[in-house]
Amino acid sequence: RLHTGPAMADLGDLEFVASTGAVLSLTHTSAMQSSLPLLKKNYKFSAVKFWGKLTGRLGDYLIAAGIQSSYTSGKLFFFCQDGVSWAQLPRLGASERAACAALLPAALEGDIAHVHPGGVVEENLLTHIIESIEEDAAIAPAGSLMLSGAGAATPNPAYTGPATGWVRLGMPKAADPLQPALAARTDFLESSDTIQPKGALVSVIDAPTGAATVRSLIYPGFVAFSKGDRWGYCYWGSGAKNYDVAFMLP
Repeated sequence: RLHTGPAMADLGDLEFVASTGAVLSLTHTSAMQSSLPLLKKNYKFSAVKFWGKLTGRLGDYLIAAGIQSSYTSGKLFFFCQDGVSWAQLPRLGASERAACAALLPAALEGDIAHVHPGGVVEENLLTHIIESIEEDAAIAPAGSLMLSGAGAATPNPAYTGPATGWVRLGMPKAADPLQPALAARTDFLESSDTIQPKGALVSVIDAPTGAATVRSLIYPGFVAFSKGDRWGYCYWGSGAKNYDVAFMLP
């Protein structure tokens, strides 16, 4: 079957990352099988994807992403703790991002009403962590996305795998006036090879499913997967960035 969207994951694709510990309870899975399509309908999204699970001291957050038109920009993020009642996370301004960045590596409390030092509210910190992981870690198989006539990054129906390389969803390439127009429609994102430090991505074949996976040492808990035309990514963890990754590499 054709995978309906590259970014994040369809619930049925989580089998490809289960060996990393990214496993949902039956209760949450069943709830989201109903609630995610409803979220898509209510907000008129082109797609809604399960993004992952962020752990807090008192509770955990399930995260979903709504795709409006493009898979590389303009996503709206939602959270819930029961798989049913989704609430939209805010869009942060520059001052709010700076306040959250100054607070890191603060841990999430797991209570959306919690106020952190400096007056930073939990929902802003949650949003900032998600956006940071998206910017630094989100990748997709090369050629799996294409630019529409309106300039939106959409699933490439011709992509059938396997992944021969990976590209960064948050890092568009500079336009090359000499590149043929057809090639430019699928070659518009920077290679994951540009992620620093070198060696921060680890490729592993998932033994139970045979899927190709890529795991991030910068954000442990982030894993991208690809098998045939099915691919995506998710994150499972506290949201902490590994600032010591350079010392872990040979």
